[in-house]
Order: sequence, then structure tokens, then C-alpha cells
Amino acid sequence: MKRPALWLAVFFFLIPLSLIGYRVLRLGYPLLPTSPVKAWGLTMEIFFEPAGGNGKEIEIRAGLPESRSGQTVIEQRDLSGTLQFNIMPEGLNQIGVWSGEPEGRVLSYRATVLLNPKRLRKPKPPGPESFPAIIADKSEQILAKRLIERYASLKAPEKLKTIAATAKGIWEEPPPDDNDLKQWSAIQKKYGAEGALLILLRLADFPVRKVQGFVLAESVATQPDRWIAVWTGQKWEHIQPETGDFYSESVCLLPLMIGDTPLVRISGGKLQEVRWDLGKQTLSQWRAHFERIYRSGRFLDRWSLFAIPNQFQEIFRILLLVPIGVLMISVLRNIVGFPTFGIFMPVLMALAFRSTGLSYGLGIFAGVVLIGYLLRRGIDRLHLLLVPRLSFLITFVILAFTVFALIGSKFGVREFMAIGLLPFVILSMTIERFFILIEESGAFQALRTAAGSAAVAAITYKIIQIDPLQLTFFVYPELLFAIMGLLLLLGNYSGYRLSEILRFKVLGEKS
Repeated sequence: MKRPALWLAVFFFLIPLSLIGYRVLRLGYPLLPTSPVKAWGLTMEIFFEPAGGNGKEIEIRAGLPESRSGQTVIEQRDLSGTLQFNIMPEGLNQIGVWSGEPEGRVLSYRATVLLNPKRLRKPKPPGPESFPAIIADKSEQILAKRLIERYASLKAPEKLKTIAATAKGIWEEPPPDDNDLKQWSAIQKKYGAEGALLILLRLADFPVRKVQGFVLAESVATQPDRWIAVWTGQKWEHIQPETGDFYSESVCLLPLMIGDTPLVRISGGKLQEVRWDLGKQTLSQWRAHFERIYRSGRFLDRWSLFAIPNQFQEIFRILLLVPIGVLMISVLRNIVGFPTFGIFMPVLMALAFRSTGLSYGLGIFAGVVLIGYLLRRGIDRLHLLLVPRLSFLITFVILAFTVFALIGSKFGVREFMAIGLLPFVILSMTIERFFILIEESGAFQALRTAAGSAAVAAITYKIIQIDPLQLTFFVYPELLFAIMGLLLLLGNYSGYRLSEILRFKVLGEKS
């Protein structure tokens, strides 16, 4: 192999390697875009009774999921009928507002949440809302401060764990005296486990948030989960207020409301029941990666093929298959030894088979070539010039396409109607070459080449039909450089083809 070609091939391999490495390690792309995508569906049903019967306006407000670090809300659907639906911010929350005159007694809302833990952004430090007023009176504050004074020297993460343990009645040695514990027990009864824990956390100068939402697990619930988010100086920790247990980082939480505001509020009516249904969803891989990349502001994501309009994306899905097809044809011709009518015919036929289907496509190909050959043999005695003769064959091929389309329309065979996507110019040239090959090398060689072309087109079709392969090249178009590198290596191959090894096997046995 020539050294310049080898170095150029290595260079072409390094380009996709570096770009894909950057996307995977820095931007959080999956190494294989076809790996399972975590998505959850949330359905909320609100049952209500309008005040004063029908014809009265109501307003319902509910906390909704929003895109945050590590999760993206990719779809929200309102199924409330005649009620007007709007989404508006309210502090740190996203609120859905339904208003108007209801026809029924129930409204529904659905959302799809796409999880991407690898794209967790750096946590935002707490704002003023994370420092709520302490609800205890002065005497209760003095008692609580005395109980946590012993933890003043601990670092924030360790101090947080020690204070959270008090929800279970676990105090660091030596424990407080019995009188303090008795008074603290009265405070826990007065404010509840959550309120008592919040008093300790605030007096220890921890920024805190009360959160309502759900742990992402398949379930149906009528009440949301509640937890306390505490800022340690580096990140937010999430604590179950009743037990003081921490949620592990592997647990996915879906916040719907930050603060004490009820998750669902109604005016002009009576709230009867709210039901939330959480379940896993299966998303199309194309859809999942589109949602991830389209919403990103990173440079490589802004220059992704997902950023172009949908109608043009379909074109590039096909264009990116052509290099894969020509690579396969190069391997099948130069390494395996399949005879074909050139390079373009098999790859264009393979692309056309995506619409006609393999069996119909091969049948139409064989039928058009055979009839075209008979027609070409019939006009041979007329001794036409090359250009008019090829134009005549092109006209015949289009006429054949029209007949097939009419037959398909008459009998409801969609594959026949898609015949117009077959490369008619290439087919016309194939008929001409098929005729010449029969005249020069005999019918056997011509049929062998036609069969080889059909086999290569069929194999290429099967490969480019692999949806994960299409998605991988669409997400990582820089892989085309790797194909160029492989083609450089193939172009320098001058060894035996596999078919030649079988062909000359007899000679080796005789010697």
C-alpha cells in the first residue's frame, strides 16, 4: 500500500474519532445513538364540580413539569375540551391555568419527559426564596439552636446528614438531656416531622426548599410525594421529611411545585379528586435524539442535521445512505468479486427498493431488463445512432413504469405505484449494456453480471435498511470521513478476490 494513501486514511479516521469522542464525553451523547432512551409519561386527571352548576366560569391552576437539568419536557397536551389552557411561570414553578365555562366535570393533561442524566448541568446556587422564615417562636428557636450547637464544627454535608438523622430520633453522642428531648418531641407534634426538620435546617443556616412532585416509578397516585431540597454549598440534596432518609442519586425525581402552594387549586368550583398516572414510554429513537439536540445551544448541536427543517431532513437521510451503499459495493466487487453493471446502478437500485420493497423491486428490475432487451434486439437491425437509441430505451422504460403504476392503481398494489422512484436512466443504460455483453461474451456472462448486480443491490438494500445504522450516521455525519478512509484502503487492495480463490481452487489441487 502506498504510504500517502495510508496516512490520508488515518487522517480521515481521526476526524470522526475526535468529533464523536467530544460529543460523547463532553456533550453527553450516547456512544450508540440506538441505545434505550428513558422517557416517562405523566397523565393528570382533575375531577371537579362547578359552583352554581353549568354556565359558571371556573379557574383551575396546577403545577406542571418543566425542563430542568437532566430532563426535558418534550410534549405537553391539554385534553380539557372547551376550557382555555395557558402555561405561565409563577416563581420557580411552571403553572397550567384552565379557565372558562366547563362542559364536563373532568380535565386531563399529558406530558412526556425525556431523561438525560449525562447532561446534568452544574446546579444553580439558591436564591432568596430558599431562605424561608423560621416558623418557631423564640423559645422554640432557642431550644432548637441548643440542640444543633454541637454540630457547628462539622462540614456542611456531614452536618446535614447528622441533622437529618434526628427525624428518626438519632442524636450524636452524647445525646441531649431528657428535658430537651421531651420539649423537642412536643415541637415535632406541633409542627409535624417536616416542620420540625425545617426548623433545625434553617437555624443551621441551610438554604432549603419544600418540593412536591413524584419519584419516577410506574404508579397511580392521588397525592404527590413531598421532599425537602437542601443546598450543601455544592449541590442540592433531597430528603424525605418523615424519615430523614436521603434520595440516592440514582433515583429520578419529577418536581411539580416548589413551595407550600397546593399543587392543584380551583376557584369557582369544588375540587373532588386529582389523579396522577406515571408510566414508561417508548419513544422513536429519531424523536428522542431530535428533542435532545434541537433544544441544545451548544455549537455542534446547532450545526446538527436535526436543526434543518423536517422536509430536508428526509432528503439527507437518503443522501447519507449513498456512501454506505458505495462502500458495500466496493467491498462486494473488490473483495468478494461480485460482477455488476458499474457502481451506480446497484446503489441506486438499493435506494429505490426502500419504496418498492425488495421482492417487488427485483421482479420489476428483471421484467424491465428482459423486455427492454427484447426490444433492443428488435431495433438493432434498424442501425440507430447511439443517442437516439438510448433515448428510445429511456422512453420505453418510462412507458413501462407508467403501465406498472396503472396496474398497481387498478389492483391496489402500492409497490407498483412506487416504481417511478427506480432510476430510469440507469435502467436504460443497463438494458444497453446487457445487450452488448450478450453479443460480446455470451448469454451466460450477461446473466451472471445481471444476477450479480441484483444480488449486490439486494445486499446493500438490507444493510442500508437497518434503522440504527441510519440514525447513527444522521447523528454522527462525520462518520463519512471514516467511509472515505476505508475507500482509500480498498482502493489500494490488489490481492485475490474471494471468488477467484474458489475459481482457481482446482488448479491448486492438481498441482
